[in-house]
Amino acid sequence: MASEIGSELKGESYKITGDPRKPDGAPSSSVKMTCSRSNFRAAGWQEEDFKKPIITIAAPYSNSMPCNNQFLDLANILVEEVERLGGKAHLAITPVISDGQTQGTRAMRYSLVSRELIADCIELMHEGYHADAIITLGGCDKSVPAAVMPLARQDLVGISLFGGPALPGLHPGSGGGACATGAGAEGRALDPGKVMEAIGAYGKGIIDMEELHTIECAGLPGSGSCSAMFTACSMASAVEALGMALPGTASHPAMTRDDPRGIPEQKRADCAATVQALFALLGKKISTRQIITKESLENATTVIFAVGGSTNAVLHLLAIAHEAGIPPEQYNIEDFHRIGQRVPLLANVSPHGPYHMSDLDRMGGIPVVMRELLDAGLLHGGCLTVTGKTVAENLANTPSISSLGPDQDVLFPVGRPLSSAGNHIVVMKGNLAPDSAVCKLSGKENVELVGPARCFDDEDSAFQAIMAGEIKKGDVLVI
Repeated sequence: MASEIGSELKGESYKITGDPRKPDGAPSSSVKMTCSRSNFRAAGWQEEDFKKPIITIAAPYSNSMPCNNQFLDLANILVEEVERLGGKAHLAITPVISDGQTQGTRAMRYSLVSRELIADCIELMHEGYHADAIITLGGCDKSVPAAVMPLARQDLVGISLFGGPALPGLHPGSGGGACATGAGAEGRALDPGKVMEAIGAYGKGIIDMEELHTIECAGLPGSGSCSAMFTACSMASAVEALGMALPGTASHPAMTRDDPRGIPEQKRADCAATVQALFALLGKKISTRQIITKESLENATTVIFAVGGSTNAVLHLLAIAHEAGIPPEQYNIEDFHRIGQRVPLLANVSPHGPYHMSDLDRMGGIPVVMRELLDAGLLHGGCLTVTGKTVAENLANTPSISSLGPDQDVLFPVGRPLSSAGNHIVVMKGNLAPDSAVCKLSGKENVELVGPARCFDDEDSAFQAIMAGEIKKGDVLVI
C-alpha cells in the first residue's frame, strides 16, 4: 500500500530514474536513464525503489557542536519514516558552523557566509538528483534560515524541522567548580548568555576563575540550540510563524535531563508528523511560494517582536523574502520598524527575561503566542501553512495567552504586555548609519545614552581594553 501511495506522488524524479511511460528516444526515457539506474543499484537500490518519489533529507551536521550533533540520528529517523510511507529517501549532509564556538575568533567570519553555502549545498543535492520533495533540518543560527532559503529559491515542495532547543543549564551551587550537570543539579538557570556575561564578570573581578569554570561546565547541559531566545530559537519561531514548519515544533526540546544527547520521544514524533505532512503537501502540490508571501513574512516578523527575538531575524527574513522573489518594495527593513510599532513584547524569556524556550513550550509554544496575536488582529489568519490549512485553521483550538490565567509569568497577554509596542527592535538612521541601523531594546523604555565614544579598530583590541578595566560606565563602544 505504501509503495502504491509513493508511486502516485512520483514526478520530477522520473527525470533521473527514467520514465517508463516515454518512448525510448525521448528525454528521460527509461532506456536513456539506464546508466543512472545502474549507479543507483550499485548504491543498494532495488527494482521497486525506481517507482518511488525521491525525498531529500537535508541535514547540516557536525559532531562537534551541540546544536546539530543529533542531526544524523534525526535524518535517519526521517529516512525510516519516508521509506515506511513509500518514498525513497536521499540524504544530503551539509557543512555547518557554530556561532557559539567561533565567536571571538577569526573563524566567526565563516558564520554568515555559511548560510549561503548551506543553502547552496541543499539546492545542489536536491536539484542534482531531481528529487520530488524535501525535508530540511535547522539547528544552529545560520542553518535555520539556510534550511528554508533553497526551498523558497526553487519553489520546492518542502518543509523544515527545527532540531530543538537545549534545556537551560542548572548551576550546581557553590560547591566545587566541577562540571556537574543533570537532573540532580539545582540553582539558577544558565544559558550561553550567562556564560558570555561570566567572562565580563571575571574581567571585572566580580567572580573568580573557579566560578567561571563552573558556569562554563554547567551552562550548556546537552544537545540542542541555545536554550534562550537567541538567533536559532528566534528563527525557529519565525519559520513556524511563516508556515514552513509544523505548529509547536519550534519549542520542543532536543534533550532531556536524563538523556542530554539522545533524541526525545516528542522529537521522534515531530519527525513522523513532518514526513506525513510532506507527503500531503506533495499530493496537493503545495509548494513553498504558496506559503511564503508578504503576509506570511509579516506574520513571522510579528512573532519575532512578540517573543523578543534576535535582531538577526531582520537579516534572515529579508534573505528569505529575496529567495521567495518578493520585491523589496513589498517587504523591507522599514517593515520591521512599522510592525514593531504596533506589536508588544509578550514573552518573558532570556536574554531579557528569566525563562527559556522549554518554559515557553510548557505554556503551549509558539501557537499560543500566535493565537493571542491573531485574536488581537495582529496576524494574517488566511496564510497557507505546511499543514495544508491556514494559520487561523491551525489555531482554531489553541488557547490564547489570555486564557492561561494569572498564575504564570512566562507569557503576557496583549492587553497587559511585558512591554508596550515600539520597545523591542527599532530601525534607526543617523550619521553613523545613514541608510539603517538596528537597535534591540528588549522592552526597555525611554532609553537615552550620551557618553564619550571609545573607538576600536577591531574586536580584539576592544576585548583587551574591557579585560584591562579601561571601559567605564557610560562609555560608548564603537568597534
